[in-house]
Amino acid sequence: MNRLLLFISLTFFIGCRTSAPTIKTGTSTQAVTLLHINDVYEIAPLDNGRVGGMARVANLYQTLKKANPNTYFFHAGDFLSPSVIGTLKNDGKTIRGKQMVDVMNVAGVQYVTFGNHEFDLDDNEPTNLQERINESTFQWFVANARQKQGADFVPFAKVSNGQRAEFPTSFVLQTPGGKIGVLAVTIPVNKPYVQITDPIEVAKAEYERLKPQCDAVIALTHINIADDRRLAQAVPGLALIMGGHDHDHMLERVGNVVIAKADANARTVYIHRLSFNASKQLNVVSELKTIDPTTPDDSLTNAVVTRWQRIADQSFRNLGFDPNEIVTVAKEPWDGRESAVRNQPSLMTEAIVKSMHAAYPTADVALFNGGSVRIDDVLKGNITQYDIVRMLPFGGGIQQVTMTGSLLQQVLTSGRLNKGKGGFLHIDGSRYDDKTQTWFIKDKALLSDSTYTVAIPDFLMTGKEFGMSYLTPENPGVKATEKPAANDPRTDIRKVLIAYLKKS
Repeated sequence: MNRLLLFISLTFFIGCRTSAPTIKTGTSTQAVTLLHINDVYEIAPLDNGRVGGMARVANLYQTLKKANPNTYFFHAGDFLSPSVIGTLKNDGKTIRGKQMVDVMNVAGVQYVTFGNHEFDLDDNEPTNLQERINESTFQWFVANARQKQGADFVPFAKVSNGQRAEFPTSFVLQTPGGKIGVLAVTIPVNKPYVQITDPIEVAKAEYERLKPQCDAVIALTHINIADDRRLAQAVPGLALIMGGHDHDHMLERVGNVVIAKADANARTVYIHRLSFNASKQLNVVSELKTIDPTTPDDSLTNAVVTRWQRIADQSFRNLGFDPNEIVTVAKEPWDGRESAVRNQPSLMTEAIVKSMHAAYPTADVALFNGGSVRIDDVLKGNITQYDIVRMLPFGGGIQQVTMTGSLLQQVLTSGRLNKGKGGFLHIDGSRYDDKTQTWFIKDKALLSDSTYTVAIPDFLMTGKEFGMSYLTPENPGVKATEKPAANDPRTDIRKVLIAYLKKS
């Protein structure tokens, strides 16, 4: 029980041949065990080894499989990106999730679907994504995602020896108690090479296709919890939704449908034990378990993790980072979770934006987009250079831009309206007054016909942030730009933050 963070038993019976399932009781025998993780892109334990670690998850999987040979290992998406190691280089090439596929192969992961971050690897063609797919030994499946091929969109596929093995939209597990259909859907993304259709409508159609073939149907999803609830309402015959995308553990029941999500980066995992009674009605018992030092490492998986950590350590040092150096001690929690950094300031985001302002002390305003913070974790105590790189894995430089007040007001307003998105701006040197609907710069109302200097990430000046396509050097409101020299620490926001924290 010391490994048990939470145990919730949700018991219900549901047959996929019935349109209106009813809750019943009765004797049932275990048919299958499902190990379910989601949003895991760190291969090693976090928080000074206290939580997570794919070698520990692999050991748990082996333990479950010994107890029940009919045990299956699912990942509900988001594993190729974002990660610190994925941004580094090995043999002259950016790693881009290769380390995760390597670890997942050895750990025994069997079934996965796409998360939105799988599409981070490529902008126009899925070259890197295809490499990772081809390297994987696990089965990918998805019902609502297709890739562009010429003028058409076709199923994604694993390519081996020139042969394409298309991803199935679903499959059927043949268990001792009965047949369980498994479908998968993912969240829409904005990439030219992928077509993602409505996950709810596609899941409904896939369920209807599966229903005559099986005794129960479950789903693997990478959509937000609101859409998982919509799915449960739209397809009440589902037995279980193993979800992803949200990074905090949750267990809900909508009608007779259980929705479960574990914590990101394998802080916890879900174990679902499914069984049928004599009437082929399905019983689901879901258990949330913490992954901590009380769970031993699987030796084979740990060896792969260790190898990639050595590669990462050397790459860090080549970039001028000492991953183990403590740069500050956080006495209060630094909240870097996506739900925080895309909605409001935190001690973490305040440190980042103040470090930018310190790097350009004459600037009127400093700002950056919350989506550049990818740690999705809460830090406390010793914060190392490795943690800084985890916060800002994509790095990038900072420049000073002189712009008109009207353009600055447009940028600040766009950032404010981006609440909940990656384009939500964290700001130092400016504030917004709700009553007067006025932006202030150093306690003076922003004047549209004045000019201001702004410390800003290089990325924001590309026009690629949501709702800020106008923000490019060619905008008439941009009067001057000042970029650091190649050897200036301001070419990497991580080095700026490290220097700031060490002085504070």
